Amino acid sequence: MGADRVNCLNWSQDEARLYQLAAVGLHGVDYPDGEEGIRAAFSDLRAVQLDPLPILGRNHDLVFQSRVDGTHPGTFLDLVHRERLGFEYWDKMLCAIPIEEFPHFRALMDAGGERWERLREERLDRDHPEAKGAVLEAVRENGPLSTAELKKLSVAQGAHRGWKTTQAAGAALEVLWNRGLLSVSHRVHYRRYFDLTERVIPQSIVSQATPSWEEFLRHMLRKRVDMVGLLPAGGAAETWMTLRQARADGLPERMVEEGELARVRVDGVRTPFYARPDAAKLLRASEKAAWDDRAKVIAPLDPLLWCRDALAKVWGFSYAWEVYKKPAQRTYGYYVLPVLHRDRFVGRFDGRYDAKTKTLQVLGYWKEPGGLPLRHRVVRDAFGRFLDYLGGKRIAWPRRA
Repeated sequence: MGADRVNCLNWSQDEARLYQLAAVGLHGVDYPDGEEGIRAAFSDLRAVQLDPLPILGRNHDLVFQSRVDGTHPGTFLDLVHRERLGFEYWDKMLCAIPIEEFPHFRALMDAGGERWERLREERLDRDHPEAKGAVLEAVRENGPLSTAELKKLSVAQGAHRGWKTTQAAGAALEVLWNRGLLSVSHRVHYRRYFDLTERVIPQSIVSQATPSWEEFLRHMLRKRVDMVGLLPAGGAAETWMTLRQARADGLPERMVEEGELARVRVDGVRTPFYARPDAAKLLRASEKAAWDDRAKVIAPLDPLLWCRDALAKVWGFSYAWEVYKKPAQRTYGYYVLPVLHRDRFVGRFDGRYDAKTKTLQVLGYWKEPGGLPLRHRVVRDAFGRFLDYLGGKRIAWPRRA
């Protein structure tokens, strides 16, 4: 009971926002420019969600441009694979994860992943029982391969309607990667190339023991809390992916009682949150840290935005990424990004980058209630830095700005 009392905190919404910004690397930390800053921020973030859409750079590029100066689209993922800083795997969704965490994820790989992934493997085994073996042998003999090379080699080319693929070879690559037998070696124009895991992951890492399932769940819960800052105890089903059963079984509350997590109640919000055990200390440090008075463009899948319901309740900011909605169903636009200034969202904009003319097209800008207009100096400065990140030369502003 004593540990439980120590780890129960009551915060105002202002305190909760400040803490969350510090927890996700958007306040109180000054990263070096360029690749050095990317390395440091990646280690702090614990994982970065990957997404293929390259409208303004990809999501993972956008995550770093809001934290590290001197970054550009493509730099992060190239660095991850070139220096073996990390590996690609599921962490809520598809993420780049720091390399030292690979042994923990072996537990999930050995289990076959989520239920839907196991069902996908069962279907492949039923419809194309030779596909996995054939693809694995092809990779062993030829080195890193993608679906394109497997097609040229005529390996496992039977028709197979599955997730992101119409060929058995593509499904087999996914299954073998999901099982940890293959890992992503590198990407070319975002196309993944797979190699044997023991040829991708350093021997010092891959040879480490696989934790028990209980140890894995505890590691994942601490990690998920680190990544989002404040993890809602209720709801937020997507943010609890891989950990839903652990929540149902009461693991988070046991970890609070054991001092491995803190429980936080925020004024005006019914659902409590889980935070790191030293949350009170981090909040005190963040209160002393000077503000970066620049506005920042936030990635659509930034860890700050992972818990959309909590975002609305704690931040008073409702955000939905509308890229998969039909145009008539969109409230704002196709690729809308929030603009953050200090501890509030001051606006959002829809944009597109024309690489041929090196032009950032600001298709629309919407000021939040009590936010900042597009003509405000800090907002204009933010767009100038965003143009530098893109490597562009000019900004095409909306007609009504």
